[in-house]
Amino acid sequence: MATFVTQNRDLLGMIILLGVSLGANILLHWIVVCRRLYRHGARFPTGLFFWRVFPELRKYRDLTCAAARPLTFYYICFILAWFNLLFAFGVAVRILWLQSQSGVY
Repeated sequence: MATFVTQNRDLLGMIILLGVSLGANILLHWIVVCRRLYRHGARFPTGLFFWRVFPELRKYRDLTCAAARPLTFYYICFILAWFNLLFAFGVAVRILWLQSQSGVY
């Protein structure tokens, strides 16, 4: 699998872009969303589980609206989370398609 990925430069580029984007999303979530949630009484596993990202964003949005602050970081985190999900799905489909077409190339 490693040689398959390194031989396809476009696939390697997409995987690197996915990793950087996912890292930026996690970092932004921890720095902005989790800090605000911890200040308002959230417990430790906040920000560690990927299935809790959207409920945590919803809580962050409610806290931000209650404080009458702008929702810029909420929208950035929300769009970036959906971008990462869809991009990961696209990369997985691309890997499967390239593996099924390996005899053609």
